[in-house]
This record gives sequence, C-alpha cells and structure tokens, in this order.
Amino acid sequence: MASADQPSHPVRISTTSYDTALCIIPPISHCTHIDQLRELYDKAYGRWPPHINLIYPFVAPESLPQAQHQIREYLAQHVGPTETVDVDLSQAGCFKQKSKYTVFLGESRISSTSPLQSLRTKSVEALGQGGAPSTLHLTIGQSQDNTVFSREFLLAKARHLPVLQFRVGTLAILLRKRTTGADPKDYMSLYGTIDIGASQDIWSPDASDYWVGSLVSNVSGLQLEEGDEDHTVKPEASVYDQEVQPGSTFYFDEEQDKWSICRGEEGSDIDAKAITISSYNVLVDTEYPPTHDRDPLLVSTILADSAMADILVLQEVSDDFISYLLEDVEVRRRYPFTSHAPPSQPDVGPLPSLRNIVIISSYPFNWKSVPFYRKHKGALVAQFGDICTSSSSSSTGLVVAGVHLTAGLTDGAVATKKSQIKSLIGYLRQHHVKEPWIIAGDFNIATSTYTITTALKNKSISSETGAALSSMEAAISDAGLLDAWSVAHLEGADETDATDSAELFEGEEGATFDPQNNRLAAGTTTTSHDRPQRYDRILVRPQDALCIGRFNHFGIPELLDGLQIVGSDHYGVRTTMQLLKNVAEKTGADINTSEQLPVEYRRAITTLADSSDMSSSLTAHDMFPDEEQTERRQNAFALLNQVILGASNFMDPGLSDIPMIMVPVGSYALGVWTAESDIDCLCIGTISSKTFFKLARQRLVKAESQGVRILRKVQASTGTMLELSVKGVAMDLQYCPAARVVERWSEISHVPASDPIFNLPVLSLRKLKPYRDLLYIRRTLPSLPAFRLAYRCIKLWALKRGLYSSKFGYLGGVHITLMLSWIAKRLAHDHGSTNATDLVISFFHHYAHFDWANEMVYDAFFHKKKPRYHRSAREPMVVLGFHAPNSNVAHTATVPGLQMLTKEFKAADEQLSEPGMSWKTFFGTISASSSDTKLPPGAAVFLDTHSSFVKVDINFWGRTLAKGKGLVGWVESRCISLVVDIHQGLPGLEVRIWPARFTDSGTSDADNTNDYHGCYLIGLSRRAKVDTSDNKVLAKQDLDKILERFVTQLRTDEKNYDANTCWIDVSLAKPVEVQGLSLDDREWGDYAMDLDSVSDSDEEEEELDSDLEATDAVKPPRAIPQRPKPTSTPLSATKLRPASDVLNRLRWDPSLDPSEYIIGYEDRFLGARETGLEKWKTEQTDEEFIPQHRILYFKKKGGNDGDAEIVWERATRIDRVFGSGLGAGGVRAGKGLRC
Repeated sequence: MASADQPSHPVRISTTSYDTALCIIPPISHCTHIDQLRELYDKAYGRWPPHINLIYPFVAPESLPQAQHQIREYLAQHVGPTETVDVDLSQAGCFKQKSKYTVFLGESRISSTSPLQSLRTKSVEALGQGGAPSTLHLTIGQSQDNTVFSREFLLAKARHLPVLQFRVGTLAILLRKRTTGADPKDYMSLYGTIDIGASQDIWSPDASDYWVGSLVSNVSGLQLEEGDEDHTVKPEASVYDQEVQPGSTFYFDEEQDKWSICRGEEGSDIDAKAITISSYNVLVDTEYPPTHDRDPLLVSTILADSAMADILVLQEVSDDFISYLLEDVEVRRRYPFTSHAPPSQPDVGPLPSLRNIVIISSYPFNWKSVPFYRKHKGALVAQFGDICTSSSSSSTGLVVAGVHLTAGLTDGAVATKKSQIKSLIGYLRQHHVKEPWIIAGDFNIATSTYTITTALKNKSISSETGAALSSMEAAISDAGLLDAWSVAHLEGADETDATDSAELFEGEEGATFDPQNNRLAAGTTTTSHDRPQRYDRILVRPQDALCIGRFNHFGIPELLDGLQIVGSDHYGVRTTMQLLKNVAEKTGADINTSEQLPVEYRRAITTLADSSDMSSSLTAHDMFPDEEQTERRQNAFALLNQVILGASNFMDPGLSDIPMIMVPVGSYALGVWTAESDIDCLCIGTISSKTFFKLARQRLVKAESQGVRILRKVQASTGTMLELSVKGVAMDLQYCPAARVVERWSEISHVPASDPIFNLPVLSLRKLKPYRDLLYIRRTLPSLPAFRLAYRCIKLWALKRGLYSSKFGYLGGVHITLMLSWIAKRLAHDHGSTNATDLVISFFHHYAHFDWANEMVYDAFFHKKKPRYHRSAREPMVVLGFHAPNSNVAHTATVPGLQMLTKEFKAADEQLSEPGMSWKTFFGTISASSSDTKLPPGAAVFLDTHSSFVKVDINFWGRTLAKGKGLVGWVESRCISLVVDIHQGLPGLEVRIWPARFTDSGTSDADNTNDYHGCYLIGLSRRAKVDTSDNKVLAKQDLDKILERFVTQLRTDEKNYDANTCWIDVSLAKPVEVQGLSLDDREWGDYAMDLDSVSDSDEEEEELDSDLEATDAVKPPRAIPQRPKPTSTPLSATKLRPASDVLNRLRWDPSLDPSEYIIGYEDRFLGARETGLEKWKTEQTDEEFIPQHRILYFKKKGGNDGDAEIVWERATRIDRVFGSGLGAGGVRAGKGLRC
C-alpha cells in the first residue's frame, strides 16, 4: 500500500530518447548459447548485452536520476517483498524490419497478466504514463535478407536454444556512450540498477560493461581482415586471448542415454601405436525447406571401412545433420566424444553457423574456437592430452585443428584465405610450440594450374593474387607442415584416386572436388572452371612424434541402376600415422627421407618463374608432338598390338588367341616423347620366348602390306629385341614370359612387390622391370604435368649441349626420369607443391654439386634403406631404378663423360642464376649456326673449343643397306671404349665425344646410293699446360698406340667387319680439318633384316624358357622366390637349372657371400679359366663380358683344407644349389647354402 502523504500520480517524464533504455539483463551463465548466436547474427552484439527491453526509447539522459528514483519508489510500493518475477522465454518469433527479419525469444503466451508485462506496465506507470501492450522479447539477431530461407534458418537456430528461465531481481538502466578516434563507435553502458522485491540472492549486473569487450576486438579484427596487408605479424597474444573461446567436449553417457559434458574423468591412458585422422565436408543444404535425403548416405559413408578413423573432422555440419549423426547407435559406439552435442537434445544449444566444424573422436579431448576475424569463419583447435605426450620434448598432447577456409578464387577471397592460414599458424606457434600438429579440413585453395592460369588470363584475379596462392603453400611448408597426401603419394602409400589421371593438369592429382565426376560438385562449382581441385587436405607437423603412413579418399561416387549415388560434393580424406615414442623408433624410410639425400629447393628468378614461358620455348623447339604425330603413334601401336596379339582389344588378354598383353613403356608411356622418339613395347604372355619370336616373325611378315617391317634383331642385355617400323614409326619389341602376371593383369597396378606373381626368373623380372617402374613413377610423382614439362626442358638442354645419348656415356631418357623424379618427390615432401621451373632450377643445382664418387641416385621413398648395390670401379655414375633386379641404368657412363656432365651441370646452374636470364636465351637459337656449315650451335661450339680431334671414319659400299646400318651401329657401340682408353692413357686430356655422326657429303646424294661415308669425332683438350716438347711427343706416341690398338680390334672382328664392303680408320685431326663437316642426317630408311632365321641363338634365353609343342599348351614359367630359398627336392629329374639362375642366386642371396665362389669358364683362345664371382661381368657393353653359355662350373672356396667344392657343373649336370639335374640335394650345411 502507498503511504497517505505521497502523491497519487507520479510526475510524467517523456520517453523519447534512444540513448537510454530500461531493460532486464539475464544472468551471464544463462546466455552462453544466446551470445554465440548474437555474436554472428545480431548487429548490436558488443554494444548491447543480451536484454529484454521494458521501455525503449527511454527518458532523456538528463532525466535519468529522476526516472530512476520514481521507478524505484513506485515498484517498492506496488511489488511486495516476497513477490517474484520469473521469466520464461521459450518461444522463437520474428518481425520484419525493412529488408530483414529480427528473430527473438519471447514468452510462450503473451498476456497482460504475465510477470514481464506486469513489470513493464508498472514501470511505465511510474513515469506518469499509461501502460500499452508490447511484445517483450530478447533479440537473437537479424536475418541476412528477407528471403524465406534466411528467416527460417535463423528461426530454427533460435528454436534450438535451451529455454531461458531466470528470476528477475534487478532492472538495468543503460546509457549510450561513444568512443573517440578515427572510427568512433557507440555502445550502451550500465548507468544504474533498480532492485525488485527480494533480490538479495538473485543475480544482478555490475558496472563492468562486460559486453563491450567484444566490440573493441571485433573492430580491430575487421580492420585487419579488410586491409589484408602482409605486414609483419606482431605478437597477438592479447588478441588471441580475448577472442579464443574454450568449448565443452561431450561424451555419450550410456547410463543416462544422453550426451553429457566431459569432466576429465572419462579419459584413460592410450597405448596406441598408430592413429588415423579423417576429414569430410558433408555439404550443407542451402535450400528451404532443407532436404535430408543425403543424411543416411552420409552416415553410411562415415561408418564405412574406408573412412573409419580415431579422429574425424567434419565441415559444413548443420544442426539437423549433427542431430541425425549423433543419434546413430554405431556412431555413438565408435565416436563417443564430440566437440558439439546434438541440438535436438533439450539442454544443448544450436551450432553457431550454417556451416560448422565438428570433431568427433574415439579419444577424449579439449578444444577451443580460434576466430579468423570474419563472421562464421574460424578454426576448431582440439588437444588430445593422452596422445603424443612427452616429458623430454615438453609436449602436452597432439593438437588437431579443423578448418574450413573462405571459398572462392577472387582477389578478396584469396587474400582472406592467406590471412586465415597466417592467423592459425600464428596461434599454433604461440600456444603449441612443442606439440605435433594436424590441420585437417577444407582449405578451398585452388590447386589446378588450368584454373589459376585461366583466372589470370581472364583477369578475374590479379598477378599478386597468383603469387599469393604460391605464398600460401610456402607458408605451410615454412611452418614445418607436411601434406599427408603428398607424402603418402610419394611413397606409393596412397590408394588410387577417384580422378582419372590421363587428362589432368598440374595440381589436379588427388582431387577431392571433381565437377567432372561428381554430380553434386558439378552443381556447386563456381570458380573451379569445372576442373578437379584438391581442396581437402590433412597437414601434419610431426615433431618426431608422427610418421605419415597410408592415405586414401572415401565417399567416392557409385552407380546404382544408372544413377550416380554420392553423399557430398567433396570426397573425404583419411591418413594413418605411426605414433613414435621417441626418435629412435623412427623407421628406416623416415630416417632416409628426413635426414639423408637432401635436396636444396632453388626457386627460379623472376624472369624464369613463369612455366608458360618455358612451355613456349619448348614449343618453339618442337619438343611437344602435334596432333598428327600423336594420332600416328596411336595408330601404329594399335596396329602392332593387333598383329602380334591377333586381337583388337589389347587390354583384355582373354580376347587374344594366345593370352598376351602388349603395353608401351619408356618415354611414350610416360608422356614425354617427342617427334624423334621411338615406341618401346613390351609383350607379356604365357608362352616361351622362343615360341613367341617365331610366332611374332610369322605375323609381322604377313602384315608387311599394312606397313609393318622388321628392321633388325638385337640381342640386348635383357634378351632378344626386334626393331620394327610400323607405318613409319620406329618401335622396339621385347617379350616377357609371365603367365601369372597375364592372369592377374587387371589388378597389376595394385599388386605389391612381394606378391608371388613376381617370383619369376631374373631375366623375366628384368624385362618386366621397366613397366613396373613406370607404374610406380606415374603413381608417386607429385605432379605428372610439372614433371613432363621439366623433363622436356632438361632433355632439350641435353640435346643442345650434345649430352643426350646414354650409349655414349651421357644422359638418356631413363637417366633424366629417375634423376628428376627424385628431385620432384623430395621437394614435394619437404616443401609441398613445386612447379616445373623450380624443378628444373633445383635439378641443375643439385646434380652440379652431387658427390658422384661416393653417392648413388636412388628413390629413398621406395628403397627404405640404402640399396645393396656393389658398384664396380668402372661405374663412376650410379642411378638406380625401383623394382628388382637392381641395376645401374648409368652403367655406360664413363669418367670423362661424367666429368663433362658435371661441368655442364655447373654451367647450367650458373646460367640459370644470372639476372635477366630467360628460357629463350637458355635454350639458344632455334636455327642452325650462322656459319656456312649446317651445324646446330652446340655442335659448332664443340668443333670450336677443342684443340684436336680423334676421327673415326666409316666407309661402306655394300649392296645391303641393312648391313650398312648394322656396321654404323656396331662402330658406334665401340666408340665409348675408345673414349675410356684415351682417358686412361692420357689423364691430362679432357676427352669428349659428340653423340652424332658427321659427314662431308651432301645428304641428298647420299640417300640415293648404297655408298656411305661418315665419322665420329672425339674432342681433345688439355687440362694442364704441357711444359716440354718431350712430354708432347710421348703423349702423341701413347695416343697413336691407343688408336692403332682400337682400329686393329675393329678390323679383326670377323663377325662385324668385312673388308670387301667397308673400311674403318681412326686418325688424329686438327680443327681446320673438321671445320667443313656437317651433322649426318641421312635417313637410313626401313631396311628389312634378313629373315633367314629369327630363332634364339642365345643359350641363356633357351634355358630360361620351356619349349612348348603348341601355343595352346600353356605352362607357367618356373618361379624363383623373390627372396631365394632352395628347394628340398629337385625341380626336375633331368633338366639342369641354367648358369644364370645359379649366378644370380649366389650373387643376390643375402645369406651367401659372393666372394666365396669361383666361376669356371671357357676362354675362346686359352681354354678353361677361372675367376672370382664378384669379378664376373654381365653387361654386354663391358669389355670383359663373357657370354654365360661359356660357364663350365661354379666352385665354393674351401676352408682350412683348401679344397674347393663344385656346387654346379654343366658337363656332369651337378646342381647342389637348386637340386636340379642330377644333383638331388642342396649344398651341405655349413658349406654356404641352406638345405
């Protein structure tokens, strides 16, 4: 009751000021979920607290003291001391304002008798005004626009808020204040409070204006985002500490059947040896009403074996989807911990954004939200305290950051992404400097060079933005982060991509967003130009605690009744990592790739950095085949395939009359061929080599009318080879008998090296090796397009410099392939994506300073340990391939040849570092030299820079041009031995052979006659000045002896030299005597070989293969285990295992010592001789090579008694190595081989 002496009506005060407000402020503890939404959607966030306005506008600021007094007194009279005002806001609503909707929480029932309405009426009356009905509410935010989707989306968020219930004990009076400075802002400050009833134990706001702190951070943050200038980052601890918000981790409580907040006791010690991380963008629905038809498919994808992980990072998660996901029983069992509980649970609030990041895990964790100073964007940084903890390194546990960067390929979007990466790395460096990191999610960084180049050409992005894309990759690498896909891809540990790699541009390998093969991606793409992009990544900073293992994609589209079924527009990615307790546990592979064989990353200077300039220069030099040349080779290969296999479908051996497969290998298969390249073909079948070549000859002869001709039969180191001409295209054909390989051809690319199908004879493995190596190279190269471009660049350089010819001891295609692939893979492992120009620059720098004398070139990702290769004194350069048998592809290299290569590598490295250098200048002119000779610049320089020349003249006047071609090839193969002899006899000379023939006759006349004259030139230059004439005379005498011995060897070779049809001479020539020469471009034509017999004369070939009575009587070839183990019983009661098998067994079996064995062989002049097994030469180009059919026996050196024991002998058919022939047992225990 009011006292009798008080006036009956309060003094009227006008309420027209928008600078003041009378409101109710809910307790802070009740507003966590509300403020999460307000921060993103309410324009008043940071200026107003969450509040319910009772009177707004309110009184003028100068009237506040009187208004406060009147309301306090009036409420004291009309609200009893025990009367309570309880607020219950459980109804979400909205009203339209201009072009947007305001979404709020209000009372479920609006009536004049509600506590809130009653309190407002009394407050209005206290100011001398009449009460009017009002919709009292707490604002959640404003919709983005006035569309139905925008309104309903925010309303749905508000409906997911837990019911707001609290008791009012205090009314708050707010007064508007304004900041000063260049960009002034206003905010509402707490002016005073008015207590209501029994408010002693009820929360009331203080004068701290706690809601204003966000305003300052947001303002500075927005300025940083909008400027996006690459200034030096200052310490941002204060900013991070203000903005980073800790989150609550939930676990599924089976007893209460609900998701509950973790209190710390739910975790347990983790003793895992490996951990698996998955990332998946589930594609949020942006239509209204949202459809949920993909939800079951998404859940089944997440639960698939290919996606199963210990930690799963999800992007674009909506409230409805996470509720659906976490209601699944199997999901709850596999992932009992989550960063966000389902909003469908009454006590859980909604997710903050439309597209949210969620981490679910089988291990407990704690997490924080790290903002990127842009609405709806940030990182979820989780720490797993029970994983990767280490007292020695002070690591407090594995850190996993989930990200979803800004989408788009525009200047602004790329700048924003760059800022976001910079912010996240800065935060991790500041707060988790010792811990291993994993950053997983949708990076939205365009990777396709086609997309980026097109955007630059269309001017949709600036050149600065193009550079920013590269700088982001550099920033990732500089932070010590490894791309899990790249690392696994380099090691061949990634599963096959969903994208066909046949027509991919650089940066499209391993794509996770593929509009060409994913219908959902095709419907959502806006900036990818319909090209595949590798948006989704898993980045790892190992810190000696993690070792990246396997990697795979999941969520790949499937066809069901002709309809593509796919859950998302993105494919998921997953990687498995080994947990290393300490550095000593690192595997051999990890040690190799991390500590051995380093490659320095050398970036191209500005004038060389554009790959398109390199490509243009290569095009000018005809290094790219045109469409006509491409079609011509495709037709030639198809024709040869049809002729040999007797079928049109070369990929299906079942369609051939004899099960066989024909595949290209070499440069053609790798896609680096040029117009002058031939096609290397490998046929794999179920019949013997002898039978195959008989069959092939018959079929090739019959196909002569179709343009197929046999040019020559060659006995190569890998066996018989046919040189062919098919429709004018040069082709080499080899055969490998491997029945089990043919049977499992459809899966050959996925068969591991240890599979029993590769238990083949060594010769078969050697023939199959190029194709197996090719598969591995294509599978593991980080970027095949960049590799191809860099390859062509290096090949053109080698051609120009006279260094492209493996038979002369220089570089060949396989050399460049293996040397460049290691550079590409190593740089990708250490520095991420690398373009072709940087590959070339790094290639020349690395090999210019390579220690060839003590090191070998090999792939440390394939060879987990340093390969066991015993290099001989005649192997100055060792370049190893991949699969067994291990062999040096640079076995023809010579010391003078390597010296010249190193010299040229260094010159190229220096030239590419010169300021202003261009690719056009580097490659030189396209036309011939300006002199009267028809010489290209490189050959002209060769003739000008040497003081004298050794001239090897070849004259031929025979009737058969095929023999003329054979003569030239034979002399050519012997020239390298002359180079070696000169170097050894005269080490003071620089010796260099030009890898092409010279001639002094016109090509037009020469092509029309059987007479031929040409020569090879070996340039000689002094390394040091010769002081006396006596030294010169002695050197001249030594040189003459070398030349005389060489020409004598040639002329006494009855097999290749016929004095009736040819003449060979070697002489010393002065520079003036060679100035009139030109390069021999004579077209030898398709001269067919003499087809009297194509049977295999090589005894080794016959012994390795089984003779078949008919082609349909197929019998698999005998198998030698990959890690040889002797058999307990003879393989045959009569047939003796060939000497080659015994030789390889004794040489490569790790349990045997080759130095303990002796080989007895038949010398053509001296009879039976003996030599150590380690000294035996198997390469036909080696001067000491002896055919293996001359091997008589193998002996094992004796012990103390000195007696040697025969372990294999051809004459007596004894075989104590394998037990074949008449030798029914193995070598006795203790004598070398196990029984």
